[in-house]
Amino acid sequence: MPHPSLGLPPPDFAAGHPEAGAQLRRHRVRIARLALEASVRLAPDMAVRYDEIALRHFLRDYDRHIEQLARSLDTDDDSWVTNYAEWLVPVYRRREVPMKDAATLLLGLRDAVVTVLSADEAQRAVDFILRWRTGYKRHQAIPGDHRGNPVVRFFWKGAGILDDDII
Repeated sequence: MPHPSLGLPPPDFAAGHPEAGAQLRRHRVRIARLALEASVRLAPDMAVRYDEIALRHFLRDYDRHIEQLARSLDTDDDSWVTNYAEWLVPVYRRREVPMKDAATLLLGLRDAVVTVLSADEAQRAVDFILRWRTGYKRHQAIPGDHRGNPVVRFFWKGAGILDDDII
């Protein structure tokens, strides 16, 4: 994203697909609902692992997700979603949402946005969402986001049996 204080021009919101961004903004409530339903359909255990309040937080988060995607479509610049993805990682960590689930939420968004966009615009939006999702791949390998390898964990503890208080 260009930064004006570095002497770069401000982003041009008519350079990409501004009508696609307007469509997303116009149908944001329906897209958010469809995206959450698609995410739960892709990973049915999300409905079990998260309570009603967490699912409502995800629904609320989709409002900002859709806005960032609309900005990317407006400017034809993926920095709106990739920078937002990096910003969003600590927020989801604080809520104890694994990056795998955050990536599943993006797949639900991918399935929902194609319902309101034309084929060309939908393909561009899917490209942005996949770039956004690759930002989460690196964060999925961070400890605490997965159970880890039990064999490595066994030897790391010094081959201690029934010694769960160390790790």
